[in-house]
Amino acid sequence: MNPLPAPDPRCVIAYLRTSSAEQGKAYGPDAQRTATRAFAKREGLTIAAEVHEDISGTIPAADRPGMQEALALAYQHGASALLLSERSRMAREEFVAFDAERFMVASGLRTLYAQGSNGSDAAALLAGGFEHLIAAHDRRRIVARLRAGRDAKAARHGSVARAQGGRLPHGYRRQARTGLVEIDPKAANEIRRIFALVRTGQTVREVAETMSEETGRRWHPATVGGIVRRDVYKLSEPGRIIDPRQWNATQAALTSRRRSPGRAR
Repeated sequence: MNPLPAPDPRCVIAYLRTSSAEQGKAYGPDAQRTATRAFAKREGLTIAAEVHEDISGTIPAADRPGMQEALALAYQHGASALLLSERSRMAREEFVAFDAERFMVASGLRTLYAQGSNGSDAAALLAGGFEHLIAAHDRRRIVARLRAGRDAKAARHGSVARAQGGRLPHGYRRQARTGLVEIDPKAANEIRRIFALVRTGQTVREVAETMSEETGRRWHPATVGGIVRRDVYKLSEPGRIIDPRQWNATQAALTSRRRSPGRAR
């Protein structure tokens, strides 16, 4: 007997994605939440649950903890689709976007966008493809603009000024007087603890639970998943928090866990 509810065509899961490179209100969770809720109300849909993760749009959907959580919620609630505010929230790289939509089909779910085409005919599919291309082009412009800003600041203050574009990853802070990036000792210890827990065999969800207990504040699995995949922590600039060998060992542990059947990530 199947314990899961049958898919309901009017039930959806909202998926919100932000990244440190996109700090504008247009891409913030509040704007995405407003768009998805308005679309659901207009189309007579019920949002059974909402998942927000802070992760790069270049990460494959299958490797995103938040996406995995959204799929699990969809099966749990009998949702038939994943609802996003627009195509750039699915991915910021065209090949990743197309692969993500195929991943959704393979998972038995539709993908709906509050802004953009949702049709299945040839014209709608063509329009959707162009929207993914535009999102990828927009990302490349953002990256180029941030790089230019970092290069200009580095020319004025030295290479330590790099990695200042947008919000800093957890583990770093800006000096109050100069605005230059430095390691935040307390946050860096949390980063090291997270990487160490993953190497011991804990899943991302288990690490989030452990960190919540140890720090007294809630850690979301999507936050932990984003942290352990950031390569900035092994770089010498703006400051190395994780030894490169430990970083590589952590990635190997994650990969091994994905290949182990029946093991949650």
